[in-house]
Amino acid sequence: MNRSVTVMFFVFLACSPGRCEDTFLGASFGARALAMGGAYSAISDDAQAVLWNPAGLAGIDRISLAGSQNHLSFTDNVFAVTLNVPAGRWGTFAVSSQQMTVEDVSVTRPVLDSSGNPVLDPATNQPLYEIAGFGRETDGTFLLGYGFSPFPGLQLGGAGKVLVGNAAKVMGLGNGADAGAILALPWHLKLGLVAEDIGRTTVEWKDGTRTRIGTTGRTGLSWSYADAVILSVEGRSPVDRLDSVISLGAEWRYAGIMAFRIGCDDWRLTGGAGFRMPVGESGAVCADYAFVTGDKHEDRNRLTITVIF
Repeated sequence: MNRSVTVMFFVFLACSPGRCEDTFLGASFGARALAMGGAYSAISDDAQAVLWNPAGLAGIDRISLAGSQNHLSFTDNVFAVTLNVPAGRWGTFAVSSQQMTVEDVSVTRPVLDSSGNPVLDPATNQPLYEIAGFGRETDGTFLLGYGFSPFPGLQLGGAGKVLVGNAAKVMGLGNGADAGAILALPWHLKLGLVAEDIGRTTVEWKDGTRTRIGTTGRTGLSWSYADAVILSVEGRSPVDRLDSVISLGAEWRYAGIMAFRIGCDDWRLTGGAGFRMPVGESGAVCADYAFVTGDKHEDRNRLTITVIF
């Protein structure tokens, strides 16, 4: 039984909680959040909040449309589009679609023992795969999110998602859910809580194999001062084992127009900047850029354009 994965690098990401990446696509979206090291669960107040903490949707009070592009290599890129629609006192709804297409990815199959059972890597306790060829993979995630504030100081939210994969002409389909909360604390502090892939998301492939994505918990704390400085810290870990990673982020805003950011995620340095151009009485066009460091296969440029109506 063959199944394609987005290079062996993405197989690792799907099993590791240590990077601020989507566990199905192997990529994250939102340049502002990524520039701050992914320490974003307690902030999550921009147009791509549903991708980080759906509770942040409760703070969005204007229709907004955001598009993100992740540059993975000279030929491979990932795109995302998110639309947020406030419904007044009923909260805010969001729809989002992400897609990744990668050429010449390795088509793999699980390594089986003499009894037909998967062989596990003793270092990671994850199934071992062997390369059976090369092909093309197109994966997508579609989300419907909702956030509301039951009373001042508390935001709650959730998102349902459908996962679709086409790996070397082998189709896969799955579904999952995320949930989150943001609590305002004294001294300009906020606490963010997120549970990703509640109930162990599973993608069923037409060749009979399965991709299981375990639940990951995120806990973040942010501090802001005079709407000019934000500092944040976040811990992430699978809920079935203690394997936590700490991320740090900082943002400095100047005159409500420019923003400069820096962060650290799993010992990777991140950074970026943002520009906001007011349009009309309450609209705006925002451009955010992030760069995530790593080795030569991991360095990535991220760009997000947001239109606020």
